[in-house]
Amino acid sequence: MDYKAIIVQWMEFKIPEVMHRDINIVLDKGFIITITGPRRSGKTYMCFQLMHSLSRKNLLYLNFEDNKLLNAGADDLDKLLESFYELSDVNKDSRICLFLDEIQNVRDWDAWTRKMHDYNKNIQLIITGSSSKMLSRELSTKLRGRTLEHEIFPLSFKEFLEWRNISYNMKTLSYSRDKIGVKKAFSEYMKNGGYPALISFDDRKTVLQSYYDTMILKDVVERHNVSDVNKLRLVANLLIESASREISYNKLANKLKSIGVSMSKNTIIEYISYMEECYLVFQNLKYEYSLTKQLGAIKKLYVIDTGLLNAISFKYSEDNGKLLENIIYIQLRRQSREIYYHSGKNECDFIIKDGNRIISAIQACYELNDDNRDREVKGLLEAMSEHKLREGLIITLDQDDEFIIDKKKIRVVPAWKWLLG
Repeated sequence: MDYKAIIVQWMEFKIPEVMHRDINIVLDKGFIITITGPRRSGKTYMCFQLMHSLSRKNLLYLNFEDNKLLNAGADDLDKLLESFYELSDVNKDSRICLFLDEIQNVRDWDAWTRKMHDYNKNIQLIITGSSSKMLSRELSTKLRGRTLEHEIFPLSFKEFLEWRNISYNMKTLSYSRDKIGVKKAFSEYMKNGGYPALISFDDRKTVLQSYYDTMILKDVVERHNVSDVNKLRLVANLLIESASREISYNKLANKLKSIGVSMSKNTIIEYISYMEECYLVFQNLKYEYSLTKQLGAIKKLYVIDTGLLNAISFKYSEDNGKLLENIIYIQLRRQSREIYYHSGKNECDFIIKDGNRIISAIQACYELNDDNRDREVKGLLEAMSEHKLREGLIITLDQDDEFIIDKKKIRVVPAWKWLLG
């Protein structure tokens, strides 16, 4: 590895101008800043956004997806840092910001970052990765308590409008002609998703399929040494087709068996955990007061992006209700909410927990009509009653209403309006 050539390449690199993300990251030398999220969600460009507010000469950025840095280990990090000090005008007493992009590719990265954080107070570490295991709840004890975490997902609808230069006034939007443009943009967002690089791109489907392939091959197969790629792909495709639905590991095993593929329930669970780790899918738990019951209950599954979902599974192109529900779940995750679903005599799509109590109940429904109104309202009321909530929410495509049943207020809100709130 030519350490000095890598450093010179960085020193000559022009940091690109970037579109603003609605994410606030405050540097604090008392903590390691971690930025995690799926591939292509904008982690690298978030680093560039941070760099524009810092002194250029005091920055070092290393991308461990770069071929020059493949197979790097902790010893290489030491040598790269030494080369930086040797070639730059920065002395070791000056504060520098060290950006380590996709650091999960580096051997023994966690021990090295702990050592650097504990013994080099002049170095602010900013690390990114495509693995949820970099979050403190998953980290080894080596870094626990030393990190400030930020998750970056594909663009929110609010960011999507900003990137498309679609303006609106939130106070007057419901009554303004701007609503037409916002609603049209939401239809596009629901269909094509929010991956940043594809906002103004025509052949989105091909690129989204390549994103999916990369997540499967690099983030699952390579990282976890999965030997049977075809079986893994079958499970992944079945999961994508189950978006916004309950999944049963036993039913998945039986479905595979029906097409001549033998796979144990434990292997299926293992594969799903790998796909969760790289942010491809999310499992939402049923809310139970018993943790044992909660972990044993049927999960509901969601996918990182509706554009990706549409690119991989043809069945979702017209299933707008499931796409809407998926968008709502991802937005709640984007807000770092603790999310569950309610299931009793009736069902409620989302209940939100804060600390030790449930603070809200949300039903996703593409259109509230005579055929589904009773079912949707009963599920919401049941969740509200169980958790002593006075107000509930039904998020639809375009309905805006409010009514009271049994002294409980139910608000009906358009998804585009809720996403901008």
